[in-house]
Amino acid sequence: MGRLIYIVLSGLAGAALLHIIIILAIPAYAERDAWTKINALGPTEFFHILPMDKPGGLTSANPFIRTAVCRFDITKKPARITASGLAYYWSLAIFDPGANEIYSMNDRTATNKKLDIAVVTPLQMIGYRKSLPEALAESVLIEFPATTGYLVLRTVTPDASWELIVREFLSSAVCQSTDTA
Repeated sequence: MGRLIYIVLSGLAGAALLHIIIILAIPAYAERDAWTKINALGPTEFFHILPMDKPGGLTSANPFIRTAVCRFDITKKPARITASGLAYYWSLAIFDPGANEIYSMNDRTATNKKLDIAVVTPLQMIGYRKSLPEALAESVLIEFPATTGYLVLRTVTPDASWELIVREFLSSAVCQSTDTA
């Protein structure tokens, strides 16, 4: 009987110690999430092109893919995302602050391979269903369940000759609040 009590008490002490360690470690890991790193890149409504190698930060680790990230806030106005120019292939994914992917598309699913979307709240979408501005006639409207989030725009660089073309495409990308979106 004494041995059983010893085993149970040892298990409880080990579980309590493990819980204390986890609770003390949470702040260190909380600063390593994608949302925190994206906030550290700079201002909202601006595409930040990720470097190829930056220890401890967000990077575009694949040598054939270039990545840009934009944080947005659609509390007051929708966000309009556009890009122009040539890209071998591009893809766009929209995430909420918890890194849950809400929507994705690529140049193969876009109209005429053009990036032109508007991210709107459910209330803003109701207004656009009643009266869509002419400026958005060709845009893809995406109803976003939250008011803040981020976009990840990726392009493929098949070889070194595409590097400048891809950089120009990413530099042309616009992510901003707008009255017409």
